[in-house]
Amino acid sequence: MTDIKSREAKLLDGDALLAELAEWWNSPEVDKFSHKTPGRIAGGEWDQPIPEGVQNPYWEIIRQLPLDSMAYGPWRMRPEPTTHVFTANSVRYFADRFDLCATYSWSMCSPGDIAWLKDVLAGRAVVETGAGTGYWAWQMEQAGIDVVAYDPNEQEEGNTFARRTWTTVLRDDHGASRHHPDRALFLCWPSYSDPWAAQSLASYEGDMLIYAGEGEGGCTADDEFYRLLEAEWEEISGSPAHFSYWGIHCYLTAYRRKGADR
Repeated sequence: MTDIKSREAKLLDGDALLAELAEWWNSPEVDKFSHKTPGRIAGGEWDQPIPEGVQNPYWEIIRQLPLDSMAYGPWRMRPEPTTHVFTANSVRYFADRFDLCATYSWSMCSPGDIAWLKDVLAGRAVVETGAGTGYWAWQMEQAGIDVVAYDPNEQEEGNTFARRTWTTVLRDDHGASRHHPDRALFLCWPSYSDPWAAQSLASYEGDMLIYAGEGEGGCTADDEFYRLLEAEWEEISGSPAHFSYWGIHCYLTAYRRKGADR
């Protein structure tokens, strides 16, 4: 068993993790609570093919992770991948979620999410602040979406939030949204109780917001962000293809500024 608490923060090796998962799926262990073999997204009804010519290594991992065995209900409409399995004698860890998130993105990015984004944007360009690794920007770029991404911090192995880059991420503060009122603003998993999402939204003068994160009272953004969202924005669409880790309630939602031309 891997002791997850002993791991140092590091850049996750995706190929090694996929090989580890493939070996485990050759003889998967039964979950000691459900007494069932865990499922996975790969090969099932929720699987989403990666378009030809597109790279999405995060999704390749997500679709191979075991799914939580709890039954779905009104609050659990989709399978929830998990990084561990409770076996008869121990807990089998595959990865630390924080390593996965800091290597790729804090919000999962499925092929269906990008297809939904492209449809909602209808040719519009995007500005992303707090872009972290730039993983979402990279996925959008591969789909032909024009993106400019910003983050004030360097991506490095010691960075808790982003340990590498996947595309060009420019250095600027979270108010960089003020430079691009013609673009849709994309905010992905704003840090918990941190004011940067509210600062970015308050600086933005455009009329479309795409937000990936939890709702008010959850583990993303601060109260001021949700106050601004409630006061000035209205929801227009949500991605039906979006996934979250077990126990995480992430949604991918599009908003229009109230009073803006439709």
